[in-house]
Amino acid sequence: MRIFNTIIIIINTLLFLIAGAIGISLFFCPDIVGQIGSEIKKFVEGSYITVKITILIFSLFLILVALMTIIGNIEKRRVERNVMLESPMGDIMVSLSAIEDFSKIVKNQVAGVKDIKGKVYSKKNGLKVIARVTLYSDRAVSDMTQEVQEAIIKYIQYTLGIAAEIKPTIIVSKVVYREEKGEKNE
Repeated sequence: MRIFNTIIIIINTLLFLIAGAIGISLFFCPDIVGQIGSEIKKFVEGSYITVKITILIFSLFLILVALMTIIGNIEKRRVERNVMLESPMGDIMVSLSAIEDFSKIVKNQVAGVKDIKGKVYSKKNGLKVIARVTLYSDRAVSDMTQEVQEAIIKYIQYTLGIAAEIKPTIIVSKVVYREEKGEKNE
């Protein structure tokens, strides 16, 4: 989904930039458009100055929208990848990738977890935690996922030193059979 959004943003930005550049070129040099734009050229040359200024303003607006799209997306990504903590001595920025290390700790704390991959998002109303887990089939899935949720909550609250409510989403991507050590050797 992230790749699709990036492609849409790039296409949107390019379209706005091209439309804005065409409008500005029509205002300053109407003959740049060539044969394809000969009808547009006739319209622009025969138009009143108010029409030309309207085209210029609209073209500048399109370029501004394209630039704001780029800036807005860069700022959004920068803000979402850090958590701001306040302390008596000043602000502390914690990278979300540092918080995502919970997967290494939780994997060793909860029996029955084969693999866990975590993702943490910083939202306006707090942290959103998503963990994709692969579990062994020797225990009940509900018990293991509840233990994983509890371990994630404890780890994040202890690491960040916050008491905020965290409700991790657990996605069980696979349940696998655990082979006994004797079966592997045979």
